[in-house]
Amino acid sequence: MTLLEWLDHLCELQNSARHDRIVALETEDRFVTLSEQQDKLTAAREKYDDFREVPQDFQNHALRRNDKAFVAFRKRCENGDAKKGFPRHKKRVRSLTWSLRERPKVVCRKTKNTDKQTIRVRENPIRETTWKHDRLKVPKLGEVKIYMHRPLEGDPKEVTLVKKASGWYAHISCEIPDTPKVEPTDAIAVDVGTTHYLTTSEGEKIDNPRWYRQAEGLLRKHSKDLSRKKLGSNRRKKQQHKLALHHERTVNRRKDFIGKLVYKLYHRYENNVLIAEDLKTANMVQNKHLSKSISDASWATFFEWCGNIAERDGFHFHQVDPKNTSQTCSSCGQKSGKKLSLSIRTFKCQSCGTVLDRDHNAALNILFKAAAAFRGERWVTTLDEARNKNEARDAGLRGATQLMLFDALNKPKSSGLGS
Repeated sequence: MTLLEWLDHLCELQNSARHDRIVALETEDRFVTLSEQQDKLTAAREKYDDFREVPQDFQNHALRRNDKAFVAFRKRCENGDAKKGFPRHKKRVRSLTWSLRERPKVVCRKTKNTDKQTIRVRENPIRETTWKHDRLKVPKLGEVKIYMHRPLEGDPKEVTLVKKASGWYAHISCEIPDTPKVEPTDAIAVDVGTTHYLTTSEGEKIDNPRWYRQAEGLLRKHSKDLSRKKLGSNRRKKQQHKLALHHERTVNRRKDFIGKLVYKLYHRYENNVLIAEDLKTANMVQNKHLSKSISDASWATFFEWCGNIAERDGFHFHQVDPKNTSQTCSSCGQKSGKKLSLSIRTFKCQSCGTVLDRDHNAALNILFKAAAAFRGERWVTTLDEARNKNEARDAGLRGATQLMLFDALNKPKSSGLGS
């Protein structure tokens, strides 16, 4: 109950800070800074008991969250974006965040004259025990029981307590040293879709689980049961919790699939370079016929996790322009004379007679785009640059084979073409 009361307090505090900025902008035509609101918070803690009951670190992070929203809003206004995204009124807050403070620690050096050096280190919020539960130190609550699903890596900086339908979760952000990038040698390209989740440049297809489609039947039942419950009753609250649990399970299944898939593309296939299209999913979901399928696939999360795992493990992740990747032949480079609709799943080239699966052909084009951009030391290129026809013609060759990614590095320039 204490944590829930703190969440309500932080929600009111964040809305109050938002209102303070709006009033100052409308009446005085000025922007309120974060330091000004933090000074007001200090004065409020001295005057009111309910402010002192909540840890100050939680309150400072609520003000920072509000400041971050307004700074991003001003930046979008200066850039002239179509959607400004004005910070909205918060109905509820579901997380508590606090930063781990640095404390002095005395370190003795083993020298002739034993000198003592004081350094500042962050204290570990986790205390491991020999029992079933470990302990997490929470401000003003002391140590609470937690399940540790893996040991911490690096120096912990920040802790966030998140309230979900299935319970409370602790997210601990740690600072780890940068991982050096490996030498790019093996690359694979993927083309995402709705029929199959993705198709690799090697022709392998990964089925689309369609998590939301599978959950729609039970979701409809829970929603109908909720509509029959009386407003404000305990049975309605129980049904709301049951519906929230159903949504959370669907999200967890989706995240589990994406995480395992990204790990598989990098580690099990032993590729250190992954290439995908730079899709604007926010614009694509406006298509009323495909919006549910695109949202269910969660391509943006897949691309984000590809970049995060590549940065963590020292791999490479690149995105290329998606223009005409499905409309161009991967063998001869000729664009289809007629635009192919989404219902056509096989690509047939009218010039060279190549017949390929549509998604496999697109994945190859994505790989060739990246190869051309890599040779030109830039990642924005056209498909014609990936064919290298001029070098083949100058070398007296009848046909140019496709230069795979990083051939320019592994082979001399004169031997980069085949007969």
